[in-house]
Amino acid sequence: MKERECESTFHSCGPYWHAFTPGKNTPILFTNPEDMTFVMNVIAQAAFSYKPDFILIAFEVMNNHFHFVAAGTEQIVRDFFSYVRRRTLKSIPAMKKVEIILKPIKDLSALRNTIVYTHRNGYVADEEYTPFSYPWGSGSNYYCEWPVASRYADISMGPRRIMFRGRAPELPEDSPVRDGFIAPSAYCAIRFGMALFRDAHHYFHAISRQVEAYEEIAHEIGDDCEYLTDAELFTKVTAIVQDQYKLSKINELSKAQKQESTPFFLSLPNDSHLFLLPIWHEMSS
Repeated sequence: MKERECESTFHSCGPYWHAFTPGKNTPILFTNPEDMTFVMNVIAQAAFSYKPDFILIAFEVMNNHFHFVAAGTEQIVRDFFSYVRRRTLKSIPAMKKVEIILKPIKDLSALRNTIVYTHRNGYVADEEYTPFSYPWGSGSNYYCEWPVASRYADISMGPRRIMFRGRAPELPEDSPVRDGFIAPSAYCAIRFGMALFRDAHHYFHAISRQVEAYEEIAHEIGDDCEYLTDAELFTKVTAIVQDQYKLSKINELSKAQKQESTPFFLSLPNDSHLFLLPIWHEMSS
């Protein structure tokens, strides 16, 4: 029953896109929290500007790249990002060379995986954060309600200009503001995104498991780095050992098997060996 409801939600909208900018070989764009706050406000302004034709379902901002999960025509998604790039150019000149890449999302499973992959980007790359504390995106809003400290209506014109580094836009006055930026709950389709999962438990499981699905997305977009938590690294190494040597535990590897496996780990794509080799040597000893 719940799965049918999720399918119905999926078919009620679309087309869906994973829109992202390359992470590899892209210089640092946002060097401090003030820059991140600014670009969050620009994303809010852009999302409001293109409603209702553009629906932002999930997104995450890293210091040198973006991930957006959105619904709408390909052109409207491109227009949305062009707006973000244009508005940030004066403060962040490096944005001039940043191009958006769009990958269509064809089914519910792929949409779920892309939402979770997007939300994982921040916290797995920075150990200071959890899935629900990374502030620069929508991840902290899924199945987590933040108290409203202030609203856009409470902010005078001067501070508004600082928020947007220029003329303050006309936005819904009841938009919640958190830590200097318009909260994603004001303009991001959080309820719609959550309705794509059966319940909170389903989402929580997805955000902490199913490593292979997110590795596949990383491989598809080609230019992104795969980040794994220690637990996920252990799971991945164990799966490799079970597949290669039919052993149930890593510490059952013989010395010869460890030596034999090293070239295999070094041949893994996306620099996975940089993550896997240290934990493999430690846990197999």
